[in-house]
Amino acid sequence: MASPRASKARPAENPFGNRNVDSAPLFTKVRPRRGFEYISEQIRDAVASGQLTPGSRLPAEREMAEIFGVSRQGVREALRGLEMSGLVESKPGVSGGVFIREGDPGVVTRAVNDLASLGALSSESLFEARVLLTSDIIRLAGQRATEDDFRKMEEDIAGFDQQEANTGAGARRTVRITNFYTLLAEASHNEVLVMLMNSLTEIVQLRLNKIGPEPLTDITTMRRKFVKHLRSGDVERAVTEMTDHLKRVERRLIEKERLLAAEPA
Repeated sequence: MASPRASKARPAENPFGNRNVDSAPLFTKVRPRRGFEYISEQIRDAVASGQLTPGSRLPAEREMAEIFGVSRQGVREALRGLEMSGLVESKPGVSGGVFIREGDPGVVTRAVNDLASLGALSSESLFEARVLLTSDIIRLAGQRATEDDFRKMEEDIAGFDQQEANTGAGARRTVRITNFYTLLAEASHNEVLVMLMNSLTEIVQLRLNKIGPEPLTDITTMRRKFVKHLRSGDVERAVTEMTDHLKRVERRLIEKERLLAAEPA
């Protein structure tokens, strides 16, 4: 048996001291937050708690500066940031001011587009997410789609056919291509899925507009088959039909984008 002296307890290691010089510091100096950040946070908290609701008018700029104890410039910065994020909107005129706005799903779309434009989201990840999201939407639409939903999709296909006969290409054609996915998402009767679908589809729309691809001649044929499968309850065949189509489109986009990148400036 070891003696008490031999088993002397080791002092507890200080988790904050003796850190390797090459490792990042555990703590950093406290940096005071700027006034407009506190304003933004308090307004967001008031919206989250229900104290401010869509249509609520915020106090005038001078009054807000007094309430928060900051300069009017600080108030302007906070409101500018909140407006860019889609939380508030400014209305001119005597009865105008700054108001809490209705929810704007387009904010998500713009944010995703910005991240994609900055290269923060890879095309591979975006495509994978689009396939997975679309497949789940199709399965949900197979359970929830109404006759009105099917009618809208079929009218969109017929309208696309007519546009092809009249014009055949251009930005309007691209919008018509992507509109079908909005109708499909709406058939899921889930507004969050509609928002996410529109976000991913708009990125594809921008890519199509940028490279000006040759028309895909099988679009209406594929969509008619797709709707037929969905109507008949053969959801998995509908998923396969759409997934194969999305893969063909992505391959063509990648091929054309590589050709454009290889062209001399």
